[in-house]
Amino acid sequence: MLEQEISMPDAGLDHNVAFQMASIIYRLDQVLRDTVLRELDLTYVHFRVLQYLYQHDGVMIGQLATAIVVRQPVLSRVVDQMQSRGLVERRPDPEDSRRMRVYLTDEGRERFQHAWPRAHDLLERSLRGFDDKDRDHFLELLHKMAGNVLK
Repeated sequence: MLEQEISMPDAGLDHNVAFQMASIIYRLDQVLRDTVLRELDLTYVHFRVLQYLYQHDGVMIGQLATAIVVRQPVLSRVVDQMQSRGLVERRPDPEDSRRMRVYLTDEGRERFQHAWPRAHDLLERSLRGFDDKDRDHFLELLHKMAGNVLK
């Protein structure tokens, strides 16, 4: 006996927000990886670590993992790799030496500063046709969606 097809409204990929967002992120990642990141011998995760630390230097690994949405054990290995390449360093927390904080090195800061203009250009191209009001509204909606997902 054949099962009847169940009605599934908005099941198409055109209506799947997660699929659309993942497709955009994957394409941005791919272009970035195939250009400037390859030249700088960085992965996309390395770039995200550098970008976050550029704004929030000296964070604990758990905070960094949460911020860039990478599981902590995976990020610990990435930070080890980045430390061996001279991009970041771990230092004891000044208030509790049992905890470690992650900091950018001068080399890590220089690599991010070299990569950012091209990454920024890529993002700007992806938002072509958005005026300032559209961009603000889009970011507002993304923050609202993120809040809903994290609940």
